[in-house]
This record gives sequence, C-alpha cells and structure tokens, in this order.
Amino acid sequence: MFLFRKSRHRSTRRATILTQTVIFGGAVGLGVAALAVDTGLMFAAKQELQSAADAAALAAASQLGSTSNAAALTVAEAATFASLNEIAGQSATLIESDVVLGHAVLNGDRFDFVPNEQPYDAVRVSLKRDHTVADGPVSLVFGKALGMEGARIKASATAMLTLRDIAVVIDLSGSMNDDSELRHHQNYISEADGSSRPGVQINLEDVWLAMPCAKGNNGVGNGIDPAPPGNPSNYNDQPGTGPGSPNSQGGNPSPGADPSGSNGGCGGPRWGWMTGFGSTIVLGSYNPTTDPGLYHIPRSSTCTHSDVIANLTEAGYSSAERSALLSGQYDSNATLYYNRVKVCLGLAGWRSKKSGGKYNGGPGNGDNKVDTNELTQQVSWPFDAGSWDDYLAYVTGNGSQMFQTDSRFRYRYGIKTVVNYLLEKQAGRSRCPELGNAPEEPLYSTKNAVQALIDTLVELDTQDYCSLEIFATTSRHEVNLVGPTETVSSAEALQAIPDRLRQMQAGHYNSTTCIGCGVQQGMTELTSARTRSSAAKVIILMTDGKPNVAPSGWNPTSYSIDRAQAAAAMGMTMHVVGVGADVDPDLLQEMANIGRGHYFYADSAPDPVTGQPLYVHQLREIFETLATKRPVRLIQ
Repeated sequence: MFLFRKSRHRSTRRATILTQTVIFGGAVGLGVAALAVDTGLMFAAKQELQSAADAAALAAASQLGSTSNAAALTVAEAATFASLNEIAGQSATLIESDVVLGHAVLNGDRFDFVPNEQPYDAVRVSLKRDHTVADGPVSLVFGKALGMEGARIKASATAMLTLRDIAVVIDLSGSMNDDSELRHHQNYISEADGSSRPGVQINLEDVWLAMPCAKGNNGVGNGIDPAPPGNPSNYNDQPGTGPGSPNSQGGNPSPGADPSGSNGGCGGPRWGWMTGFGSTIVLGSYNPTTDPGLYHIPRSSTCTHSDVIANLTEAGYSSAERSALLSGQYDSNATLYYNRVKVCLGLAGWRSKKSGGKYNGGPGNGDNKVDTNELTQQVSWPFDAGSWDDYLAYVTGNGSQMFQTDSRFRYRYGIKTVVNYLLEKQAGRSRCPELGNAPEEPLYSTKNAVQALIDTLVELDTQDYCSLEIFATTSRHEVNLVGPTETVSSAEALQAIPDRLRQMQAGHYNSTTCIGCGVQQGMTELTSARTRSSAAKVIILMTDGKPNVAPSGWNPTSYSIDRAQAAAAMGMTMHVVGVGADVDPDLLQEMANIGRGHYFYADSAPDPVTGQPLYVHQLREIFETLATKRPVRLIQ
C-alpha cells in the first residue's frame, strides 16, 4: 500500500506543476501578443506620421515660389495637408514652430538643408504625437493596462523647390501678328477650325506709329509746309507731302524737316498724299467706306472720291488731265491702272503733254493713257521686299486675308492698307525689318510676358537656367541655357532671353508653323551638355496651336503630338500657352496633358476698361505663374 500511496502523490505533484506552467505560459503568450499588437500599432502610426510629414513638406515647399508672403503660406499649406492625414485614427496636428524655412545646397549628388538661410527654397516640417500636441501620444491597446501613457513618436521631412532647366519655345510664324491686322478687325473665318470667330481690337495704328519715318522733302511749294532747313529751294509742287527723296514723312499735322506732332514725333511714315491714318479702328463700329484715310479708286470705273479730285486740282493738273486720271477707261491693262492710281495717290507725277497740262515738255503723247515712261517724281518703294505695284495688286485682288474678312477694303488705298500689306505679305526680318520694333500682336504681348517670366525668376532667385528656342516653318536655337557665372549675375544671364526675343518679329525667318519642330528644338537643348543633372527639365511652349507643316511623312498635328509624347517619355514637363484670337485649344490642351503640365489660354476678348485684348495683361500673369510653378521633391 505504501508503494501505491507514494505513486499517487507523485502524479498529483506533476499535475500541479503542469497547471502552473500552463497558467504562466498563457500569461507570457498574452504578453507577447500584446507587445506584438502595440508594436505593430506604433510602427503603423510611425509610418502614417512620416507620410503626413512628407505630404506636408511637399505642399509647403510648393508655396515657396510665391512672390507674396511665402512664410505664412508654407505654414498654412503644411497644416492643411498634415490635417488630411490620420495617425492611429486621429488627424495630425502641426505646430507652427515646427515648420522651418531654409536653403538647399547641392553637396555632391545630394542636397543639404541649411535652416533659416535665404533664398528660401526648401522647408523642413516636423510632426509629432506627444504631450506637446492636443492629441497626445499614440494610445496603445494593452499599454494602458500596464500603466503606460502611450507611445511618443516623431517624424520630419524636408522638401525643396527643384532647380529647373527651362526651354522657352516661342512661335514666330507669320500668324503672330494677325491680331494687329485688318483680317481680325471684325468677325472672321478661323484658320483653326473654319468657324466664324469674333474680331478683336486690333492695333494697326500703333504698328504704324512705331515704324520709322524717313527724313526728306516735306512738301515744299504747296503753301502749307515750310522748306527743309538748308535746302529752301528743294523742288516739290505736289500738295501735302508729295514725292520726295528720300520718301516724305511729314505734311500736316507734322510739318517741317524735323516734325513734332500730337504723337510726340512724326507719327508714322507717309507716302505721297497718303498722309493721315484716318478713322480710329474701333471693334464693332469701324467702316472702311467712310474712312477719310482711305482713297477709293475703283478699277474699270470712274473715281469720284472728293479728296482725290481735290488733290489733283490743287496739284495743278488741268481739267483734261483730271478727267483722264479719274477715268477707268483703260484699266483692263493692269499696268495702266496702277500708273493712274500712283498719280491719284501722289506717288508719281504725270507728264501727259496735254495742252495746258501740269508739266511742260516730257515724253508724254497727249492721250488719256498714263504710260510708264510718262511718270515722274516717283516715290520709291521704301522697304526691302514688295513694291508699289505689288501693294496695288494686293488691294485690288480678292485673295488677301484682309479682303476675305472685309471685302470693302478692295480698291481702298491709304496708310492702313499699306501697313496691313506689310504685316500680311512682307513679314520677316529680311523683308521688312522696320516691323521688328512694332507692337505686333499677339507677339508683342508675348515678349512682355517672357520679360515678366525672367523678372519673376530673378526676384525669387530660383537658380533656374533658361534657353530661347523659336519655330515657324523650321526651328532655331537662339540662346543657350544660361545661368550665373563668376563674372555674370543670374539677372544679367537670364536677361539675354527677352533681349533676344525683342529683336525678333512675326515671320522672322519664315512664316508657316511646325509646332513639333519647336518642341524638338526644346528637347535638343534640354538634353545638351549645358543641362544640369540635378535640375528638372521643363518646356514652356507659346503658340496659337495651328500647325500646318511638318517633316516629310508627317501630318503637322500628329507630329506635334508625337514630339510631346517623346518629351514626356524623357521625363520633361511641358506647359503650353495658347495666345491670339485664332487659337486651336484642343491640340494645345492635349499636348499639355501629355507633358504632365498646364494649359493656359490667354483670352482675346476686349478688356472692358482698355478695349485691348484681355491677353495683353493675362499673358504677364500666366508667365509669372509659370515662374512660380516649380516642381518639388523630398531631399531628407
């Protein structure tokens, strides 16, 4: 029995030990499980807090490009984005002092953050969950049972405005002066889609006023203008300015060899009896048939224009000569028509050899035809391309954009149609460089906008580099990617961009439009040895979006899209600005979407205060905005 009892005692002891082991092991297991849960919670909260700090830092950095109160904007943006993120079920709270502005300094292949150093192009944001914030430490599931107040965690992130290498790509096709031309003075047919579009307030008169005036004979002998100083006997008995050598510039209201009129100078150039601009072109009310600045000399019919008759009479042409000059009897011959128009405009005198005529002697034969060999005192054509005959054919014909918009300009000669002829048919540096300093729209507003872009980059000290690329039928590289050197400041280097653009004009090299060529030119510069590996690559494209030429085998629109896709594939961002009354927005929006950029449309509707197209001011705002739209990235 003893042995039996001993054996029973040992079995009971083993059971007790097993029970204690199970109880202790279960407690340890529960503790390990609790620790694992709380550790996982802390890890998740830490990740959430870091994500919130990253988002807040990137959002804050995006506000550093502002020209207003960047410090306040960065804090506000950081707080907003921090609050959008939850940490363990509660929104992150930002303390203002935990947002620190500074400067990013390139150190090898990475950027170091220098707090409180200007220019401010980087920001560090710190977020925390501890007793210093309203939500306190992160609550633990099992930690409370052990008397723990919660987990204190902290995260920080530093983001900077990325340096940019910017290719400014500008459309310099012939259409970049369309909003100065008579083609847009009233409703017109769009080249982009064939629809009818509203006209704009054109500035043709401003273009004329900006063109240089020739110094020369100012109408001596007409009883109105004084003789040029030092040459009192210079012969000219035509009325008004009349023909001179070189071409006359003045006449009333700007008399004399060095005239000064109401415009502070000679006004614009004048030719023969075409001495006044005439009616102001007001959108919606201008009528060329009542414009005193236009002489109506129809072909194959009699001219009855009172000013033409008065000028011929004052010039001393006899009644028989006037009848012949006003008649359209021989106008089926274009040369004879052009000759009589030249005389009726004061661009030439007529030695008719009629009895009692204006001139004595000469080669005339006394008939009613104005033969070429009978012309005298002819005003020479003052520009490098074109001619008086070509101008007369332009006004006479029906193929011009001017005629297609308003057929009432046909057979109407004057300063308006001369300047319009130059804009439409003779644009380009090699043909009419006198237009280079004229405010051709929308190019002139684009030039001002590019200046605003550069001014803003300099003001913000962005450390961006810029190049200038242009395109029309072909593309050309104009200014290298430029930045500061040991001897040249950033402002001086970047100013080369607008300075060069101001020397250029619509149709500068050629006139048709290859948008894809312009994008390709920008890509070429942004992959050149002048780029910086640390800089984001950005193309700013300005155009009216009407491609009509492309390399062989390509459709112009398809080539534009293809080049946008190629730029995007290389990691480049492309912002697109549509400008002018006749924009194709669909293509430009698509290109901007492909380039992961923004599309901006500058409105051509009239400003209610100035009457000018709204884009005159909008373009500056757009380009200033582009200067501040710098990409951001995390550096720490």
